[in-house]
Formats: sequence, structure tokens, C-alpha cells
Amino acid sequence: MGRSVKITRIEAVPLGIPLKKPMLMAGREYALAETVLVRLETTGRYAGYGEAPVAPFLTGETTESVLAAIAVLSQAIVGKDARDFVALSGIIHSVIVGNAAAKAAVDVAVHDAVARDYQIPLYRLLGGRTQSEFGCLTLIGNSNHARDMADVAARRAEGYTAFKLKVANGDLAEEAATLVEMRKVLGAQALVCADANTGWSAAEAIRFVKLVDPAAPDFLEQPISTEDVDGMMRVSRASSVPISADESIHDVADIRWLLSSGAVAGGAFKIMKLEGITRCLAAIRLCRALGGAVNLSGKLGETSVANAATLAVATAVGGVNWGLSITNNYLLEDIVKTPLSVRGGRIHPIEEPGLGVEIDEARVSRFERQPASVSQINKETKRAKGSEISSIGAA
Repeated sequence: MGRSVKITRIEAVPLGIPLKKPMLMAGREYALAETVLVRLETTGRYAGYGEAPVAPFLTGETTESVLAAIAVLSQAIVGKDARDFVALSGIIHSVIVGNAAAKAAVDVAVHDAVARDYQIPLYRLLGGRTQSEFGCLTLIGNSNHARDMADVAARRAEGYTAFKLKVANGDLAEEAATLVEMRKVLGAQALVCADANTGWSAAEAIRFVKLVDPAAPDFLEQPISTEDVDGMMRVSRASSVPISADESIHDVADIRWLLSSGAVAGGAFKIMKLEGITRCLAAIRLCRALGGAVNLSGKLGETSVANAATLAVATAVGGVNWGLSITNNYLLEDIVKTPLSVRGGRIHPIEEPGLGVEIDEARVSRFERQPASVSQINKETKRAKGSEISSIGAA
């Protein structure tokens, strides 16, 4: 602990990676995962990596805005000791308003670099392992009853025991019937839930929860607009189905208000929404302290870089009772040499140092998307050339 591990340079690479098949969410079809890979170099032995998924509907960010924000963040933290997580989180939070995914990518890269320098898995840097195995949620989203049930059967055969149906994509009654049939097929022990991604009005959400009441879903995620908190409270009061927030959570304080108001019974926590690991951990712990349930997830189609961070947080906090979503398996191809793998519907903690994944530079080059502004932004973020670091894959 004697020597410092100073941040010397931050570089961002925008990527576009196709999904294996399109996914419908609240009437939008997604076929491409846009993201920005962040490399953070230090005076230590290793670089660290983070990822900023691009989701304008979730954080308001575009590829160009992520790159611009990372340039601002670089100016603020280059030269700082990477081991000062809480202080760095405060700087990252305050130096620029919003831009949660960009901030999260830098925060994760800081943690990765330090954990690699100490030669320990990231979860140990976060307090140690509290759970040794996780059942993973799988997403079902075809907006077609027959195809949805075929996917349910296939995932069940693979060993999955937790299922999330994407709704607000078609006829509400048909979607409710699909969820009811999922429960019949999967049984009482499976985790069965639905996610509307803000796609309904309060009246529509209330109709849906009444229709699915016989299935006793574990929760309904973000049924209506983030602005309509009164509507969320009406849905919650009218429902025996627990309501979860997702798009409504952007800050640690949000979860306190949502739970204390009775609008929700828990939340979906994403590192990319909460500006990184430090604030995500704080939000989860607050939720638990207030009696709320926890889902921990990545955005659809994050690479193994972001998912490794999510898994490390899950390993450190444990008890993710509304499920863990690992989402790199929805990508046509990943950007690491050995992608995270969910086997039999389950995943185990990563024991290699840091995030525990090794970047495949050839794949990064293949999926790089170069907006006109990127070259200049990367020039602005480069610092202290020739720093004595090795690549992320170094032993």
C-alpha cells in the first residue's frame, strides 16, 4: 500500500456489436449494441478497463456525448491516486452533470486497474465473496406468444430458473396470457417477472397486473414513465404484484424516495446508471436497509467487460433476490478472449485479478465505430506517454 498508483491516461474506443437476434423493448427493436470501451493507464503494473453502454432512453447519452464526457473526466482525474475510490467517485460525480454511463466506465476502469495491481479479483477489493453461485435471469422478448414460449422451453432445458418477459410490445392481454402460461410451465419455484420499460400508462399497468395476478409474478419492472411517480404509486397500491423501479433509479437518493413513498418494492440496479461501482454499492445497501428487493443487471448486450463488473458487485453484496442479469450472451460476438459464460443457467465468481477478462484487440478493431469527433477527443485524453504499464492481459 506504500506506493501510489496514479492515473496517467484515459482512452475511449466506440464500438457497435450486433445482437444474435433483435430484442423488443417497449415497442422498440434493438439489433445493435452501441458501447464505448475505456482504457485507463496508471503508474502501476496494469491498465484497467471499463465500459459505457450507449442507451439514450436510459441515461440520455449518445456515443459522442460519452466520448466528450470522458475527455472532461480525464482532465479531472489524471494524476490522482487510483486507490482513493471514494474521493475519485466524488470527483467523477461532481465534475460534470449527468453522463452516468461515461462516469461508470471510468469508475470501473479505476477499480480494475487497482485490483490487477494488487493481483486480486475485483470482488475482493469490494469486501470479499458473500455468494459462490448465482442463478441468472434470461430475457424473453419476441412479442409473439408461440416464439416466447419456445424460447422459455429452450432456456428451461438449458437450466435457467429465472425468466423476464419483455412486455408493452403488443396486445396487453396476450402478453399477460404469456406470463400466466410461463408460470404454469415453469412452476412456483421459478423466478418469473415482466418488464415494460416505461411502455404503459398507469391504467394499462393496473389492467396488466390484474390479469397476471393468478400467476403471482415475482415483480413487474418499470411499468410506466419515470416522471409519473404518482402513477407508479397507484399501480403499486392496486397490485398484489411487487413493482420494481429501473429507469426511475439514477441516483442513490432515488431509491430512498421510491421505497419510502410506496411506489416500488425494490429496484433494478445497473452500474451504468449509478455512475460506477462505488455509488451502485451504496444504492444497493440503502435499498436493503429500507427493506427493498434487489435485481442486479447490465443493459442488454453489454460486453464481458461491463458484465464482469456486475458479477463482481453481485459477489460482494450477495442475496440478489430478484435475480442477476448477465447480458453479453445476447451479443453476436464479444470483445474479450474468453467471454463470461452462463452454464446451466448459473454463473460463478471470477477468480482472476481485476475484472478477470482479457481484451481481444482484434475484435475491438473489428467492431470499432469511429465518429468524426473521436480522434480529437482521444488526443485530448492521452496523458504521460511511455508510462510503465503493461497490457490488461499481462500475467
